[in-house]
Amino acid sequence: MNKLFYTITFATLFLMACNSASESNALDSASENIQLGDAGTTTFQSIDSFAITADYYPNEGAKGIIILLHQAKFSRGEYKQIAKVLVDSGFACLAVDLRSGGEVNGIKNETAAKATELGKSTEFMDTRQDIVSAINFVAKNTDKEIYLWGSSYSASLALMEAVNNRNVKKVVAFSPGEYLSTQNTVKEIVADLIKPVFITGANAEFDVIVKPIAGVIPSKDLVVYRPEGVSDHGSKTLWLNGKESDLTYEKVIAFLRK
Repeated sequence: MNKLFYTITFATLFLMACNSASESNALDSASENIQLGDAGTTTFQSIDSFAITADYYPNEGAKGIIILLHQAKFSRGEYKQIAKVLVDSGFACLAVDLRSGGEVNGIKNETAAKATELGKSTEFMDTRQDIVSAINFVAKNTDKEIYLWGSSYSASLALMEAVNNRNVKKVVAFSPGEYLSTQNTVKEIVADLIKPVFITGANAEFDVIVKPIAGVIPSKDLVVYRPEGVSDHGSKTLWLNGKESDLTYEKVIAFLRK
């Protein structure tokens, strides 16, 4: 087996792990000195050859790895607290900086900054290659199941990518909508999505944004959850401390565990 090298960054500390005994342990081996639930920052190459930044949250016994994708103007920091809950619930996570975004929760979007520096386009659709790169990175280095989790525009992209990407086993979409400049609408593309899907969104936006997309997905394992209480757009609805965010966590974790 080829040696695998990962660079995990903690402020001034760099940890290199290589030559994993098996692909199934590769990402966990790379993070063997990271405390469970604490994020280690790593980079991997995009399809168009520049570094994508991501935080890896390890869980040695995890069945699956959740690739976490942020919403507009945000960074991987959208999942600063969410990822820790997911790790405690039995999953490993990779929170990715997409090239369209900014700073949130004190974490700058390093991929967006690099893309801008290199003069690359940073429209929503340009981030799809970042999502594919993240999937390829995880698939190459582990045999754990891959679950794709998107927020707002990235939720739409996650649903679209899952249609034909054989490495994606499940999709979680928080507030997907028709935000993208594409030849075909999101509705038209996801009409062929038969993989397990969990869709939710804020109560106030549900009928206009979320329901039209959820209504065309033919998957026999489709969970559509409409919150009744206080809720927010995208994954940041889980930032809210209260009964509704707890219930949303309960629903999505139950879906991922099935």
